[in-house]
Amino acid sequence: DGLVACAGIGPHVEHPEAIVSLNYFGAVAVLAGLRPVLAAGTAPAAVAVSSNSSTLPGADGPVATACLAGDETEVRRLAHGLDGHSCYGGSKRALALWVRRHAPGPDWAGAGIRLNAIAPGAVETPLLQGGLDHPLFGPAIRGFPIPTGGFGQPDDVAAAIAFLLGPDARFFCGSVVFCDGGSDALFRPDAF
Repeated sequence: DGLVACAGIGPHVEHPEAIVSLNYFGAVAVLAGLRPVLAAGTAPAAVAVSSNSSTLPGADGPVATACLAGDETEVRRLAHGLDGHSCYGGSKRALALWVRRHAPGPDWAGAGIRLNAIAPGAVETPLLQGGLDHPLFGPAIRGFPIPTGGFGQPDDVAAAIAFLLGPDARFFCGSVVFCDGGSDALFRPDAF
């Protein structure tokens, strides 16, 4: 009755085409492919793991647009000439927007399935470590302000996901929940 699309690779990966293919197209394929199975469950819910990078400047560019158009060939062509950050932020933005656009529709909420997204910030995982080890991204990640002080832990994100999958979140539909120690609120205090 619960599904989490959480596979992803970070901006430090050498092949930006892989970033968009996995982070957006892979997540959407899993969600859409397993939606009929969820519909047969009791109190089904799904969560897509986006990122707080989805709101950073540049994330709303051509990568996100091509992802949402469903054109993986075009996105991979675009990605080939872009940096990893643009591909990561764009693919995660597109995933959050896909959730927002589909969650209230007949195939999801109309079929009794709650669909939401979570947007983690810097969380101590192997993905983050790969970024920290990168000569360009490492210093930027270390300098990224986190109001609560320090990187999050996997359990922080897991608890938010468990909530979104559970019965106490029955009125959540199409929500993008930021679990980032306050970074998004710091950068975008007037946006929600």
